[in-house]
Amino acid sequence: MRELVTEQGYAHVTIEKIAARAGVGKPTVYRWWQSKNAILAECVLSGDVLPTPVATDSPSGVRADPSEWITAVLTYVDENAPLLRGLVASAFEDPDIARQLSTHLADPLEVALQAWASEPGASAPHPAGISPRALAQLLLGAILYRLSRPPGASDDPTEELFGVLVSRLQAS
Repeated sequence: MRELVTEQGYAHVTIEKIAARAGVGKPTVYRWWQSKNAILAECVLSGDVLPTPVATDSPSGVRADPSEWITAVLTYVDENAPLLRGLVASAFEDPDIARQLSTHLADPLEVALQAWASEPGASAPHPAGISPRALAQLLLGAILYRLSRPPGASDDPTEELFGVLVSRLQAS
């Protein structure tokens, strides 16, 4: 499923295409799942769909080199944009997918920001007067905005917003 979503975008993935990729007939797919959302949910729940987030690779990464951290996060988003768009859309219809998105993306980002806030030399508990949870939500909102833009849009302020938020974190 991941390959199909990446190649064609979630909106263009059909049960027929899933069956063809799996080498089975459409009735076989429907015997196991009611919809492509159900297939996606199972893939998410089994951990087969979401790539490892980059936000937690280095808890000190944002303080050491914020521009490198921003680039890594936005590269992750851009490289996985078709899949992330499909997951976000499915999360509105399927609470299991919403929970898994939180578990795989939002929660690790919040944990990393909490770790950065409690590093030696950080202004604990909340750098720059912003709680790690609020900062994570702001960053995730910026990511959702980036995902909603057409690919290659030149007027995307996500990198600038990340830079402002991360510089506030770094300055604390």
